[in-house]
Amino acid sequence: MNNRSAIVAVAALACSFLLAGSALAQGGEFVGAEWGAPGNRVDVTARVRTFVHDGVLQFEVTRFNLGIDPAPHQNKTLTIRVRHWDGGVKEYSYPERSTVNLELDPENRGERREEHARQERGEEHNRDDRREESYEHRGRGLRILRAYYGAEGQFINVTEALRSRIDHGRLYLRVDNYSMGSDPLPGARKWLRILYSYEGERRNVTVPEKTELQLP
Repeated sequence: MNNRSAIVAVAALACSFLLAGSALAQGGEFVGAEWGAPGNRVDVTARVRTFVHDGVLQFEVTRFNLGIDPAPHQNKTLTIRVRHWDGGVKEYSYPERSTVNLELDPENRGERREEHARQERGEEHNRDDRREESYEHRGRGLRILRAYYGAEGQFINVTEALRSRIDHGRLYLRVDNYSMGSDPLPGARKWLRILYSYEGERRNVTVPEKTELQLP
């Protein structure tokens, strides 16, 4: 019985690590956050956004950090919404006193410092989106739309590097610092995140360092 309990405990711990790694690897755009108990929740989007640093959202879920206690003496949860590359919005729920640890896309690094800078970046994103859409519709084969390599908010854009490796409509390579052309975060396990289209359908994939990538 003790052995079974130990096995269950180890499995649960391993699962928690896998889930944490998955959350870190996914990336996405922070959309919003709500905090409280059923029937008594408040919007804390602006407050949560202040905890984004270098593309990583990490903090302990407490009423002090969130600046308000909408349901005193009740079990509260924080719900964070993240929009991923496929356009879908996923919700991540964290009970009070747990720790948020989410990695965001490099192009979404929290609050912009001023209105003018925000407008300029918005215009730049629009130009990037138009170039991406034009590239995507040149054909129905494999198209690399966006690709980033790194970890913990330290990413490099490897879109062109991957495009240059496409051979006869296929992409096959080993994901490592050599093939990516740089090591954006020495000593850390890195990830390659790719948004691509194939036969007119958008897809995304996350590949850990030192593994083989094959598309489609």
